[in-house]
Amino acid sequence: MGAGEHRSRARHYPVGWKVALEFNEDDEKRVVQSFIRDLSTLGAAVHTNDSDLTGTVVRLSIAYPDAPEQKPLKIRARVVSSVRRPGMTQYRHGLSFIRLPFDGRADLEKLLRSLPPDAKREEPAAPAPERDGVALRRGRLAQLRELAEAKRAEAKKPDRRDVSDAAISEALRTAYQYLKDLAEQLNVIHPVYAKTYAIPGVPDFKRLAWEAGNADFRTREPTPILKYYDHVSLRFKLSAGKEIRTSLEFPANEKLKQFLEEGRIAYTSNDIYHERGAVEGTKFIIPCEVKASLLLYSQLELGKLLLRTINVSDFGTQNHILSPAAITEGSLDELTAFILGEVRELGPSLRHSA
Repeated sequence: MGAGEHRSRARHYPVGWKVALEFNEDDEKRVVQSFIRDLSTLGAAVHTNDSDLTGTVVRLSIAYPDAPEQKPLKIRARVVSSVRRPGMTQYRHGLSFIRLPFDGRADLEKLLRSLPPDAKREEPAAPAPERDGVALRRGRLAQLRELAEAKRAEAKKPDRRDVSDAAISEALRTAYQYLKDLAEQLNVIHPVYAKTYAIPGVPDFKRLAWEAGNADFRTREPTPILKYYDHVSLRFKLSAGKEIRTSLEFPANEKLKQFLEEGRIAYTSNDIYHERGAVEGTKFIIPCEVKASLLLYSQLELGKLLLRTINVSDFGTQNHILSPAAITEGSLDELTAFILGEVRELGPSLRHSA
Protein backbone atom coordinates (compact mmCIF):
# COMPACT_ATOMS: atom_id res chain seq x y z
CA MET A 1 0.00 0.00 0.00
CA GLY A 2 1.39 3.40 -1.00
CA ALA A 3 1.79 6.26 1.43
CA GLY A 4 -0.91 8.30 -0.27
CA GLU A 5 -3.38 5.40 -0.11
CA HIS A 6 -2.50 4.73 3.54
CA ARG A 7 -3.00 8.39 4.40
CA SER A 8 -6.30 8.64 2.57
CA ARG A 9 -7.66 5.73 4.66
CA ALA A 10 -6.64 7.22 8.01
CA ARG A 11 -9.69 8.18 10.04
CA HIS A 12 -9.93 11.86 10.96
CA TYR A 13 -11.17 13.26 14.27
CA PRO A 14 -12.26 16.90 14.87
CA VAL A 15 -11.08 16.70 18.47
CA GLY A 16 -10.48 20.34 19.43
CA TRP A 17 -7.68 19.43 21.88
CA LYS A 18 -5.22 22.03 23.12
CA VAL A 19 -1.75 21.91 21.58
CA ALA A 20 1.51 23.84 21.95
CA LEU A 21 3.72 24.20 18.85
CA GLU A 22 7.43 24.73 19.47
CA PHE A 23 9.76 25.65 16.59
CA ASN A 24 12.78 27.78 15.76
CA GLU A 25 12.44 31.13 14.03
CA ASP A 26 15.50 33.30 13.28
CA ASP A 27 17.56 31.06 15.62
CA GLU A 28 15.12 31.71 18.47
CA LYS A 29 12.66 29.25 19.99
CA ARG A 30 8.98 30.10 19.64
CA VAL A 31 6.01 28.48 21.36
CA VAL A 32 2.52 29.00 19.93
CA GLN A 33 -0.68 27.88 21.68
CA SER A 34 -3.51 26.58 19.49
CA PHE A 35 -6.21 23.94 19.13
CA ILE A 36 -6.20 20.87 16.91
CA ARG A 37 -8.93 21.25 14.28
CA ASP A 38 -8.42 17.86 12.65
CA LEU A 39 -6.42 14.84 13.87
CA SER A 40 -5.45 11.43 12.53
CA THR A 41 -2.69 8.93 13.19
CA LEU A 42 -0.72 10.51 10.32
CA GLY A 43 -1.10 14.24 10.89
CA ALA A 44 -3.16 17.16 12.14
CA ALA A 45 -4.40 20.64 11.26
CA VAL A 46 -4.06 23.74 13.46
CA HIS A 47 -4.80 27.44 13.07
CA THR A 48 -2.25 30.15 13.99
CA ASN A 49 -1.52 33.78 13.14
CA ASP A 50 1.76 32.82 11.43
CA SER A 51 1.43 33.55 7.71
CA ASP A 52 3.41 30.66 6.21
CA LEU A 53 5.17 27.85 8.07
CA THR A 54 5.43 25.48 5.11
CA GLY A 55 8.46 23.21 5.53
CA THR A 56 8.96 24.06 9.22
CA VAL A 57 9.58 21.21 11.67
CA VAL A 58 7.56 21.69 14.87
CA ARG A 59 7.37 19.89 18.21
CA LEU A 60 3.80 19.29 19.37
CA SER A 61 2.69 18.95 22.98
CA ILE A 62 -0.88 17.65 22.77
CA ALA A 63 -3.09 17.85 25.86
CA TYR A 64 -5.82 15.21 25.62
CA PRO A 65 -8.68 14.27 27.97
CA ASP A 66 -7.87 11.94 30.87
CA ALA A 67 -4.13 12.32 30.27
CA PRO A 68 -2.19 10.51 33.06
CA GLU A 69 -0.81 13.16 35.45
CA GLN A 70 -1.63 15.76 32.78
CA LYS A 71 1.31 14.51 30.71
CA PRO A 72 0.92 15.69 27.08
CA LEU A 73 1.80 13.66 24.00
CA LYS A 74 5.10 14.76 22.47
CA ILE A 75 5.21 14.39 18.67
CA ARG A 76 7.29 16.03 15.96
CA ALA A 77 5.75 17.05 12.65
CA ARG A 78 6.49 18.93 9.46
CA VAL A 79 4.21 21.69 8.14
CA VAL A 80 3.25 20.55 4.62
CA SER A 81 0.67 23.22 3.79
CA SER A 82 -0.38 26.70 4.88
CA VAL A 83 -3.70 28.03 3.58
CA ARG A 84 -5.53 31.29 4.23
CA ARG A 85 -8.51 32.37 2.18
CA PRO A 86 -9.82 35.93 2.13
CA GLY A 87 -11.94 36.54 5.21
CA MET A 88 -10.03 34.02 7.37
CA THR A 89 -8.34 35.64 10.37
CA GLN A 90 -5.71 32.87 10.70
CA TYR A 91 -3.76 30.43 8.56
CA ARG A 92 -4.68 26.74 8.56
CA HIS A 93 -1.50 24.66 8.74
CA GLY A 94 -1.47 21.01 7.69
CA LEU A 95 0.97 18.88 9.70
CA SER A 96 2.50 15.53 8.75
CA PHE A 97 3.84 13.57 11.74
CA ILE A 98 7.50 12.52 11.73
CA ARG A 99 8.05 9.03 13.13
CA LEU A 100 10.78 9.04 15.77
CA PRO A 101 11.77 6.54 18.48
CA PHE A 102 10.22 7.06 21.92
CA ASP A 103 7.79 9.79 20.81
CA GLY A 104 4.04 9.95 21.42
CA ARG A 105 2.97 8.41 18.12
CA ALA A 106 2.35 4.97 19.63
CA ASP A 107 0.22 6.41 22.42
CA LEU A 108 -1.70 8.52 19.92
CA GLU A 109 -2.44 5.51 17.73
CA LYS A 110 -3.70 3.57 20.76
CA LEU A 111 -5.80 6.52 21.81
CA LEU A 112 -7.40 7.09 18.42
CA ARG A 113 -7.55 3.65 16.94
CA SER A 114 -7.68 1.43 20.08
CA LEU A 115 -5.78 -1.34 18.33
CA PRO A 116 -5.11 -4.55 20.33
CA PRO A 117 -1.40 -5.35 20.89
CA ASP A 118 -1.45 -8.27 18.45
CA ALA A 119 -2.87 -6.10 15.65
CA LYS A 120 0.17 -3.88 15.40
CA ARG A 121 2.02 -3.88 12.16
CA GLU A 122 5.39 -5.58 12.53
CA GLU A 123 8.40 -4.24 10.73
CA PRO A 124 9.96 -6.75 8.33
CA ALA A 125 13.14 -8.37 9.52
CA ALA A 126 16.33 -7.00 8.01
CA PRO A 127 17.66 -9.21 5.21
CA ALA A 128 20.71 -11.28 6.00
CA PRO A 129 23.93 -9.83 4.58
CA GLU A 130 24.93 -11.29 1.28
CA ARG A 131 28.00 -13.51 1.23
CA ASP A 132 31.02 -12.27 -0.63
CA GLY A 133 31.62 -14.67 -3.46
CA VAL A 134 35.13 -13.40 -4.14
CA ALA A 135 37.92 -15.56 -2.71
CA LEU A 136 40.03 -13.93 -0.02
CA ARG A 137 43.14 -12.46 -1.59
CA ARG A 138 46.46 -12.70 0.21
CA GLY A 139 49.63 -10.63 -0.12
CA ARG A 140 50.38 -6.91 -0.36
CA LEU A 141 49.47 -6.57 -4.03
CA ALA A 142 46.09 -8.18 -3.37
CA GLN A 143 45.41 -5.75 -0.53
CA LEU A 144 46.35 -2.78 -2.71
CA ARG A 145 44.10 -4.11 -5.48
CA GLU A 146 41.15 -4.26 -3.06
CA LEU A 147 41.83 -0.69 -1.87
CA ALA A 148 41.96 0.52 -5.47
CA GLU A 149 38.66 -1.21 -6.28
CA ALA A 150 37.05 0.43 -3.23
CA LYS A 151 38.29 3.86 -4.37
CA ARG A 152 36.91 3.31 -7.87
CA ALA A 153 33.52 2.30 -6.44
CA GLU A 154 33.49 5.36 -4.19
CA ALA A 155 34.32 7.65 -7.13
CA LYS A 156 31.44 6.20 -9.13
CA LYS A 157 28.95 6.67 -6.27
CA PRO A 158 26.82 9.74 -7.06
CA ASP A 159 26.51 12.54 -4.52
CA ARG A 160 23.12 12.27 -2.78
CA ARG A 161 22.56 16.05 -3.00
CA ASP A 162 23.25 16.04 -6.74
CA VAL A 163 20.78 13.19 -7.19
CA SER A 164 18.12 15.09 -5.19
CA ASP A 165 18.69 18.34 -7.11
CA ALA A 166 18.48 16.48 -10.42
CA ALA A 167 15.20 14.83 -9.38
CA ILE A 168 13.72 18.22 -8.45
CA SER A 169 14.86 19.72 -11.76
CA GLU A 170 13.40 16.83 -13.75
CA ALA A 171 10.06 17.17 -11.92
CA LEU A 172 9.96 20.91 -12.70
CA ARG A 173 10.85 20.25 -16.34
CA THR A 174 8.01 17.73 -16.59
CA ALA A 175 5.59 20.20 -14.98
CA TYR A 176 6.65 23.04 -17.29
CA GLN A 177 6.21 21.02 -20.47
CA TYR A 178 2.77 19.87 -19.32
CA LEU A 179 1.61 23.35 -18.23
CA LYS A 180 2.94 24.97 -21.41
CA ASP A 181 1.00 22.51 -23.55
CA LEU A 182 -2.07 22.94 -21.33
CA ALA A 183 -2.03 26.75 -21.66
CA GLU A 184 -1.66 26.53 -25.45
CA GLN A 185 -4.72 24.28 -25.77
CA LEU A 186 -6.87 26.32 -23.37
CA ASN A 187 -5.93 29.54 -25.19
CA VAL A 188 -7.68 28.05 -28.22
CA ILE A 189 -10.63 26.35 -26.52
CA HIS A 190 -11.50 29.10 -23.96
CA PRO A 191 -13.55 26.74 -21.75
CA VAL A 192 -16.34 28.10 -19.55
CA TYR A 193 -16.09 27.39 -15.82
CA ALA A 194 -19.01 25.60 -14.21
CA LYS A 195 -17.76 26.73 -10.78
CA THR A 196 -18.33 30.27 -9.51
CA TYR A 197 -15.97 32.52 -7.56
CA ALA A 198 -17.67 33.94 -4.46
CA ILE A 199 -17.19 37.36 -2.85
CA PRO A 200 -19.09 38.04 0.41
CA GLY A 201 -21.80 40.65 -0.05
CA VAL A 202 -21.43 40.74 -3.85
CA PRO A 203 -23.06 38.64 -6.59
CA ASP A 204 -20.89 35.64 -7.48
CA PHE A 205 -18.59 35.68 -10.51
CA LYS A 206 -20.51 33.37 -12.86
CA ARG A 207 -19.92 32.09 -16.40
CA LEU A 208 -16.22 32.81 -16.20
CA ALA A 209 -14.25 31.63 -19.23
CA TRP A 210 -10.55 31.07 -19.79
CA GLU A 211 -9.24 34.20 -21.52
CA ALA A 212 -5.47 33.71 -21.71
CA GLY A 213 -2.67 31.82 -19.96
CA ASN A 214 1.09 31.49 -20.14
CA ALA A 215 3.62 29.03 -18.67
CA ASP A 216 7.19 30.08 -17.87
CA PHE A 217 10.28 28.75 -16.09
CA ARG A 218 13.56 29.87 -14.54
CA THR A 219 16.80 27.95 -14.23
CA ARG A 220 19.91 28.09 -12.08
CA GLU A 221 23.46 27.09 -13.04
CA PRO A 222 25.46 25.66 -10.10
CA THR A 223 28.39 25.08 -12.50
CA PRO A 224 29.19 26.40 -16.01
CA ILE A 225 28.17 23.07 -17.54
CA LEU A 226 25.20 22.22 -15.30
CA LYS A 227 21.75 23.80 -15.53
CA TYR A 228 18.74 22.96 -13.34
CA TYR A 229 15.08 23.99 -13.50
CA ASP A 230 14.40 26.07 -10.38
CA HIS A 231 10.97 27.70 -10.76
CA VAL A 232 7.92 27.00 -12.96
CA SER A 233 4.81 29.16 -13.23
CA LEU A 234 1.40 29.18 -14.88
CA ARG A 235 -0.42 32.52 -14.90
CA PHE A 236 -3.88 32.85 -16.40
CA LYS A 237 -6.91 35.13 -16.55
CA LEU A 238 -10.59 34.25 -16.40
CA SER A 239 -13.28 36.66 -17.52
CA ALA A 240 -17.07 36.88 -17.88
CA GLY A 241 -16.91 39.99 -20.07
CA LYS A 242 -19.00 42.11 -17.70
CA GLU A 243 -18.75 44.09 -14.48
CA ILE A 244 -20.58 44.14 -11.17
CA ARG A 245 -21.85 47.42 -9.69
CA THR A 246 -22.87 47.58 -6.06
CA SER A 247 -23.03 49.97 -3.12
CA LEU A 248 -22.30 49.09 0.50
CA GLU A 249 -22.60 51.07 3.68
CA PHE A 250 -19.97 51.32 6.40
CA PRO A 251 -18.48 49.00 7.72
CA ALA A 252 -19.39 46.45 5.01
CA ASN A 253 -17.68 48.64 2.42
CA GLU A 254 -14.35 48.46 4.27
CA LYS A 255 -14.59 44.69 4.62
CA LEU A 256 -15.20 44.36 0.88
CA LYS A 257 -12.20 46.59 0.10
CA GLN A 258 -10.02 44.37 2.30
CA PHE A 259 -11.29 41.19 0.63
CA LEU A 260 -10.70 42.58 -2.87
CA GLU A 261 -7.19 43.74 -2.06
CA GLU A 262 -6.20 40.49 -0.33
CA GLY A 263 -7.62 38.52 -3.26
CA ARG A 264 -5.80 40.74 -5.79
CA ILE A 265 -9.12 41.55 -7.44
CA ALA A 266 -9.26 44.67 -9.60
CA TYR A 267 -11.92 47.26 -8.75
CA THR A 268 -12.73 50.97 -8.71
CA SER A 269 -14.64 52.71 -5.95
CA ASN A 270 -16.17 56.05 -5.02
CA ASP A 271 -16.83 56.85 -1.39
CA ILE A 272 -20.15 58.40 -0.37
CA TYR A 273 -19.76 61.07 2.31
CA HIS A 274 -22.11 62.08 5.08
CA GLU A 275 -23.09 65.73 5.30
CA ARG A 276 -20.64 66.04 8.18
CA GLY A 277 -17.79 64.76 6.01
CA ALA A 278 -17.61 61.17 7.25
CA VAL A 279 -17.67 58.23 4.82
CA GLU A 280 -21.05 56.50 5.05
CA GLY A 281 -20.69 54.12 2.12
CA THR A 282 -18.93 53.22 -1.12
CA LYS A 283 -19.96 52.56 -4.72
CA PHE A 284 -17.99 49.70 -6.30
CA ILE A 285 -17.35 48.74 -9.92
CA ILE A 286 -15.78 45.27 -10.07
CA PRO A 287 -14.80 43.75 -13.43
CA CYS A 288 -15.97 40.15 -13.44
CA GLU A 289 -12.52 38.66 -13.99
CA VAL A 290 -9.96 36.66 -12.04
CA LYS A 291 -6.17 36.76 -12.29
CA ALA A 292 -4.72 33.49 -11.02
CA SER A 293 -1.31 31.86 -10.81
CA LEU A 294 0.22 28.50 -9.99
CA LEU A 295 3.88 28.47 -8.92
CA LEU A 296 6.28 25.56 -8.33
CA TYR A 297 9.53 26.33 -6.49
CA SER A 298 12.50 24.07 -5.75
CA GLN A 299 13.13 23.51 -2.04
CA LEU A 300 16.68 22.15 -2.27
CA GLU A 301 17.33 21.94 1.46
CA LEU A 302 14.27 19.70 1.86
CA GLY A 303 14.63 17.79 -1.39
CA LYS A 304 11.03 18.83 -2.12
CA LEU A 305 8.91 21.20 -4.19
CA LEU A 306 6.73 24.06 -2.94
CA LEU A 307 3.42 24.47 -4.78
CA ARG A 308 1.77 27.86 -4.30
CA THR A 309 -1.63 28.66 -5.83
CA ILE A 310 -3.20 32.12 -5.92
CA ASN A 311 -6.90 32.44 -6.83
CA VAL A 312 -6.94 28.96 -8.37
CA SER A 313 -10.38 27.33 -8.19
CA ASP A 314 -11.41 30.01 -5.66
CA PHE A 315 -10.10 33.26 -4.20
CA GLY A 316 -7.21 32.78 -1.79
CA THR A 317 -3.67 31.41 -1.44
CA GLN A 318 -2.57 27.85 -0.72
CA ASN A 319 0.90 26.38 -0.10
CA HIS A 320 1.77 22.69 -0.29
CA ILE A 321 5.03 20.73 0.00
CA LEU A 322 5.32 18.05 -2.71
CA SER A 323 7.64 15.17 -3.45
CA PRO A 324 9.39 15.39 -6.86
CA ALA A 325 8.28 11.82 -7.53
CA ALA A 326 4.64 12.98 -7.30
CA ILE A 327 4.95 15.03 -10.51
CA THR A 328 3.58 12.60 -13.07
CA GLU A 329 1.17 12.86 -15.96
CA GLY A 330 -1.57 11.41 -13.76
CA SER A 331 -1.05 13.90 -10.93
CA LEU A 332 -0.80 16.78 -13.43
CA ASP A 333 -4.12 15.67 -14.92
CA GLU A 334 -5.57 15.93 -11.38
CA LEU A 335 -4.00 19.38 -11.10
CA THR A 336 -5.71 20.42 -14.34
CA ALA A 337 -9.10 19.57 -12.80
CA PHE A 338 -8.21 21.87 -9.89
CA ILE A 339 -7.08 24.66 -12.25
CA LEU A 340 -10.32 24.42 -14.23
CA GLY A 341 -12.46 24.55 -11.09
CA GLU A 342 -13.82 21.04 -11.54
CA VAL A 343 -12.74 20.11 -7.99
CA ARG A 344 -12.33 22.24 -4.86
CA GLU A 345 -8.94 20.92 -3.73
CA LEU A 346 -5.79 19.27 -5.06
CA GLY A 347 -6.05 15.67 -6.13
CA PRO A 348 -4.83 12.94 -3.74
CA SER A 349 -1.66 12.25 -5.77
CA LEU A 350 -0.33 15.72 -4.92
CA ARG A 351 -2.10 16.46 -1.64
CA HIS A 352 -0.54 13.48 0.17
CA SER A 353 2.85 13.37 -1.54
CA ALA A 354 5.12 15.18 0.97
